[in-house]
Amino acid sequence: MQILESGSFVVTCEIGCPRGADKAIVLKRTHLVSDYCDAINIADNALGIPSMSSTACARFVLDAGAEPIMHLTTRDRNSISIESELYGAYALGVRNVLFITGDDVLLGSHPYAKTVYDLDSTQALKLASHLMSGTNLLNEPLEGIPKFFLGSTFNPNATPLEIQVQRAEKKRDAGARFFQTQAIFETTGLEAFMDLAKDLELRVLAGVIPLKGPKRASFMKNNVPGINVPEELILRLEDAGKGLKDDEMLEAMRAEGLLIAVETIKAIRRIKGIQGVHLMGVGWEESIPAIVKSAGLYPRPKVR
Repeated sequence: MQILESGSFVVTCEIGCPRGADKAIVLKRTHLVSDYCDAINIADNALGIPSMSSTACARFVLDAGAEPIMHLTTRDRNSISIESELYGAYALGVRNVLFITGDDVLLGSHPYAKTVYDLDSTQALKLASHLMSGTNLLNEPLEGIPKFFLGSTFNPNATPLEIQVQRAEKKRDAGARFFQTQAIFETTGLEAFMDLAKDLELRVLAGVIPLKGPKRASFMKNNVPGINVPEELILRLEDAGKGLKDDEMLEAMRAEGLLIAVETIKAIRRIKGIQGVHLMGVGWEESIPAIVKSAGLYPRPKVR
């Protein structure tokens, strides 16, 4: 919040939560990226695959001396559970919460799991905002008032863009004070979105995923809803590895993936109204320091 309000260009990144109970993994990944970003996103059972609680992970990020942005999905919770989670998160020191609806469980490891969807992300933002006023939904005073910096998401790759802008406006009115986007691989949709939303004064951090290679890029293009990876980028990754032996090929393709990420960040920074980037390593957190340095975003500003 302080860095956004200061007008500085914000860098956030996402680390993967352990699919188990080893907190050392959270601490290791936090130490790997914390000097290269202003806050660290903690996903909440991304793709419907069970992982360590985002609340617990956010506390471990705090223990490691970094600032967490804790995700809460409405896919798996009713309003009672969301209230309870918010109380506990605030008591543990978490101050940034990002509400998302959540990926369809059919994409994950438990396609048979029942979903909840008691509230959507906009309604969850309204709930959190109400709690921050000091009373519960029965207007009874709370025993300790949570005060969060609330965020949400939008997808500038989706159409029609007018609907995406309207949804973002509703989320802003419900309490979202910053937005992170789905991954951007070409900026046309984001530019159009920001032009349509120019009067809404949204604080937007554009999402960037570094591509490890053509197989990963093709998988995202064909299997991850809301992501569009241009064919020309897949061809660039393939060309980077042509004629090389296995290890050299992987290294060359990863280097090209890092270059693409840096080029994307530089293009994003030219878009009026964008206030930061959100880097999603997707199992490749090691790429974050190199990207931030190469994009001229290191060192990060210090805030008291």
